Amino acid sequence: MAPLLIGELAPDQPSFEPSKNKLLVEEFRELLSTVEKMGLFKPDQVFFFLTLLHILLLDAAGWFVLWYFGTSITPFLLATMLLTFAQSQAGWLQHDLGHLSVFRNSKWNHLLHEFVMCHLKVSKVYYSGNVSFNRREGNMGYCKYT
Repeated sequence: MAPLLIGELAPDQPSFEPSKNKLLVEEFRELLSTVEKMGLFKPDQVFFFLTLLHILLLDAAGWFVLWYFGTSITPFLLATMLLTFAQSQAGWLQHDLGHLSVFRNSKWNHLLHEFVMCHLKVSKVYYSGNVSFNRREGNMGYCKYT
């Protein structure tokens, strides 16, 4: 089994990766510094607030269609489409909140993640983390349910 190479070596250390192109690495580091200077890695809270507002409006519109027009086939299909869009957008928002990448303070990320998961998606907060952990865990050769 080949040794695992994790991370980057210091610039003065020899590299054991024959496919590593020094010019390509330098170009990538230059691109990375340019993108960091432009502030593209900083989250925009206005965007996430507007996304949450968008989800709430889609959700309200779906229920309003059912309330105002009744449950015949056309309003039902329209409401289904609106509520499906709201749920899919809420899924992506909770994904970003679950990575703790929206706010600088992780407490706010957790609070909004709990709101989106429990109130908009009607799920349990621990569910997404548990499923994600189990998916990454893979088969480790033991049964954890015993």
